[in-house]
Amino acid sequence: MKDKIKDIVKLILFLCLGVFFVWFSVKDLTAEQRAEIWKNIQYVFVSHKWIYLLICALIGYVSVWLRGIRSVLMINPLGYKMRYSSAYHSVCICYLANMAIPRLGEILRCTVLQKYEKVPFQKSLGTVVTERVIDVLICGLMFLFALVLESDKIIQILTGNHVGANIMHMLSGWGKYVILLALLLMCVIIYLLRRRIARFGIVQKMKKILMEFWEGMLSIRKISQPLLFVIYSLLIWLCYYFMFFFALFAFPEVMSLGSDIWLLSLSAVVIGTVGFAIAQGGLGAYPWLISIVMALYGISSEVGLALGWVVWSTESVLYLLIGIISLVIISLKK
Repeated sequence: MKDKIKDIVKLILFLCLGVFFVWFSVKDLTAEQRAEIWKNIQYVFVSHKWIYLLICALIGYVSVWLRGIRSVLMINPLGYKMRYSSAYHSVCICYLANMAIPRLGEILRCTVLQKYEKVPFQKSLGTVVTERVIDVLICGLMFLFALVLESDKIIQILTGNHVGANIMHMLSGWGKYVILLALLLMCVIIYLLRRRIARFGIVQKMKKILMEFWEGMLSIRKISQPLLFVIYSLLIWLCYYFMFFFALFAFPEVMSLGSDIWLLSLSAVVIGTVGFAIAQGGLGAYPWLISIVMALYGISSEVGLALGWVVWSTESVLYLLIGIISLVIISLKK
């Protein structure tokens, strides 16, 4: 009962955060600008540009399929012969569940594999942790790549708002020394009180999470085909890139940028990923961040928000459909 209450509270908080970003992205817009956003969204379907959204959905489907194959590479060396179909369905159900409650998908994914493939829950959870670690590393590399190629725009995104500007101001002058001194003092206090702090329930829970995280990282050593695992991982993120890239073709104003759309897509994928991390399913946060990226390339906020909502909606509908279909199919299995 206590866990259910926690899940409900978590769901409400993340949904409220998503609603906040929806409000925050349009609060300063006039009625005409909001109407223009809706007009740009309608244009995609009236002018038959929706064909590009189908291409995006197809590429997104390929990324899900690749995730299923990649998970087989990690679990089979542990002594379990897992079917590709079960791996694929577990990933689809994972995406569906995460749209409702954050991180619930990973739990259900491991539960499905335990029920239908007899893979112990803890072992499959370790492989999921490893996958997340690899994804974070690749996303970090993409961020560094974007920072090298589009450093002025990425830095402008990070510092072009009040929060970022305040952080940069704090790090200038004596501010950085004050922060370093405060961190050093905090470390000393934690060290002196380490035995008392270790008794707290939240500390023990964090320690358990870190141990599972570390065990998951070590499990990558058991992969029999590490090169193929890396290739699949890179292809997954390449799919994310081209999902956004092809969506740009539905907006003529964006296509007027010419060859800049290649770098624009890279910046958008890197920054847009943050939106999925800070809000439930990227609700509100993803379109807002995409509009910020687009503005740096001279695209109006109306087109930027329209593009962000169209891409977000395409991905959400895709994950919703394949998740429901997989849930039905796998439930019919004995």
